[in-house]
Amino acid sequence: MNLLDSILEKIRPSEEDQRKLAEVVRILLERAKQVCGEEGIGKPMLVGSAARGTWLKGEKDIDIFLLFPETLPKEQLEEIGLKICRKIAGGAGKERYAEHPYVSFEFQGFEVDLVPCYEISDPRKIKSAVDRSPHHQAYVSQRLTPTLKDQVLLLKQFTKGLGVYGAELKIHGFSGYLCELLILHGGGFLDLLKQASRWKPGHVIDLERHYSNEDEPRRIFENQPLIVIDPVDPGRNVAASVSLQAFATFVRGCQDFLANPREEFFFPKETKKLKKSELAKILRRRGTEVYCIVFKSPDLVPDVLYPQLRKTERALTTALNEAGHKVIRSDVWGEGTCAILLEVQPCTEKVEIREGPPLGVDAENFIRSYLLSPLRLAGPFINPSGRVVYELESRRPDPEKVIRETLKEKHLLGKHVGETLQKGYKLIKTHKIPELLDNPHLSPFLCDYFTKCLPWYR
Repeated sequence: MNLLDSILEKIRPSEEDQRKLAEVVRILLERAKQVCGEEGIGKPMLVGSAARGTWLKGEKDIDIFLLFPETLPKEQLEEIGLKICRKIAGGAGKERYAEHPYVSFEFQGFEVDLVPCYEISDPRKIKSAVDRSPHHQAYVSQRLTPTLKDQVLLLKQFTKGLGVYGAELKIHGFSGYLCELLILHGGGFLDLLKQASRWKPGHVIDLERHYSNEDEPRRIFENQPLIVIDPVDPGRNVAASVSLQAFATFVRGCQDFLANPREEFFFPKETKKLKKSELAKILRRRGTEVYCIVFKSPDLVPDVLYPQLRKTERALTTALNEAGHKVIRSDVWGEGTCAILLEVQPCTEKVEIREGPPLGVDAENFIRSYLLSPLRLAGPFINPSGRVVYELESRRPDPEKVIRETLKEKHLLGKHVGETLQKGYKLIKTHKIPELLDNPHLSPFLCDYFTKCLPWYR
């Protein structure tokens, strides 16, 4: 048995898995049809990997969409749709919000999403993003053979092993639908990897040849590393969620796998769990200043929470850099407890260089601004590039002060994250960081940050 066959044995759902899924889906669809019939509106449809036979062993997600006439006003779609969803869930569901409300609930060990949408005849004229899903279902299911479904499973597990599986905003990676389209494009797992190993940022894939050349989609989807034209809607890039980091990780993974194929690409070793003494040693070796802002997580779905965390992270790193501190790396966490970690290079420079405007631009105000400064060490003088220069005694504000002052500026932060931070937070500094390992929510985050490594090299 070769490597890929052995991987498939581990990731392909068993007959019992498939039987159980089919039974649960049958019950849910019957219940949905009954409720829709009682309300006189709505048509249930199973979509996603469970419908297409491209779900990995162990995945427990079922997506049922409720299709409503496109003439129905949006307010009524939300009101009636939620009412029907609640009835189907039997009061066990939790309302969630994306472009419009939907209901999630657990049923016989499966995580079920009930999503109202419009039954749109032309997917180029959708009213919300979820309206495309029934068309995606039709497109992929008509083209995936049993052999290609196995190839999709391999690609999904491969991207999962690389840490780039999932379009959610926490990961910015490859969605299940994108994996399916990539296999349809490449013709198989290995063939796709060979192609992808040569990809450069701005790579275009257009299965239905909606565009006559690649320049037009590159212009429309500017600065997106991977452009995969949605076969059912040429105005959408299916790979829009893929960040440059995830794209580069995938390409690197393809190159390394082809050079030395092994199971670690699909099932990498887990991140090392650090002891407090080990983390303390790592911190001493790094010799950096670490600041971790810890606070209660707002009640938000991850796709709303993580963009707000990253906006706050950007505000903090910008403020630190502008204050003259070099931020080496930073990251955020929002599972159970929120955290924003900032790692700063210790400031050892005693002299700051202040350059004035270039030759030809009036420098009088610049010269006056530092001429009587008590911090002046030298200047004004002209440097080799023709600019007026001062050398000043460094008086950078303490990083902690910069962080605390920035966290007061609500307009710079993510809305709900900012509101939560105003209610209180803990700012943990370098020597206390190892104690955060006692927090089961933060321990995986810290262990991953301080042992950062491509998964297949662990």
